[in-house]
Amino acid sequence: MMACTIRDIAKACNVSEGTVDRALNNRSGISAKTKEKILRIAKEMNYEPNHLARCLATGSTKTIGVICASITSNFFSALVESIEYWAGQNGYFINLIVSRGDRSRELEGVHYMINRRIDGLIIFPAKQGEDYVNEFKKLNVPIVTIYNRISEEFTHVDVDCRTIMRNAVKMMSRRGYNRIIYVDFYRNKSGKDNNTFSIDERMNGYKEGVKLLGMPQKIYNECQGEDIVEEIILNNENQGYKMAVLCVNDMVAIKLLNLFRIRGLRVPDDVGIMGFDNIDMLDVIIPKINSVDCHIRNIGRTAVDILISKINGEENLKDVVLDYSFTEGDTL
Repeated sequence: MMACTIRDIAKACNVSEGTVDRALNNRSGISAKTKEKILRIAKEMNYEPNHLARCLATGSTKTIGVICASITSNFFSALVESIEYWAGQNGYFINLIVSRGDRSRELEGVHYMINRRIDGLIIFPAKQGEDYVNEFKKLNVPIVTIYNRISEEFTHVDVDCRTIMRNAVKMMSRRGYNRIIYVDFYRNKSGKDNNTFSIDERMNGYKEGVKLLGMPQKIYNECQGEDIVEEIILNNENQGYKMAVLCVNDMVAIKLLNLFRIRGLRVPDDVGIMGFDNIDMLDVIIPKINSVDCHIRNIGRTAVDILISKINGEENLKDVVLDYSFTEGDTL
């Protein structure tokens, strides 16, 4: 079936195409009676506006591009969902590219969206480096970055991961823990050009926190967890420090909680655990894991708000550091 056009509606209503255009776009110069008739006939004929023509006329597609390395992560999927929701609340749709951390796929996806005239771009940067940044600078569209930072030239939205982890160590210390281990199973598996800004900030915050309190620093970056179990068992048998594990994210915390259960370690009696992100999955994990709530949906909303401001011509918008909170659970 051929799509209905303005010409078809004009013929059916016995008016000019210009009159139909005024009715459909709510412009003046037309009587209320004629406008009502045209809108009724247009609805009966299942008229759909020509989106491409409207984009060419207005210079806007009402589409935001989103580049994300993965949506298998609960954190990233929740963030993308938040971006999609708040974009919709502002009359925008999103065009999502999942790069899987592949630079060529990421840039190919960006150019695909640019050719379809997206109005702006939200990036979860997976890579870094001057050449990488220059690729985005050439695009000539408003850009906001979240999670990882790539350049001060792009407005960045996130929580302050370094400060959070530093304060997490202090909070755990106030609860009586005098030995705190930091765990990120996957830290050393990243390629040299992979962007690890956010997880670097988390680890550096831990280092600063234990240093300020005069605690020894112990970091497990690449292991299966057995080494951590053995250290905790040895401590409980011989040294008697009150130990806890501070994890780079909630998925690492969940993995450790399961491993400790298998090996007979009681949480929090034998060892405490704290995660980061407060993903929805924690609601069904027993015991409930203490975590850091980054208010993921607020990150998505803020990124959308700033990008739309940029699309509307606002310049020199500064980075936004959002608030966080520590969630209560049963593992500390």
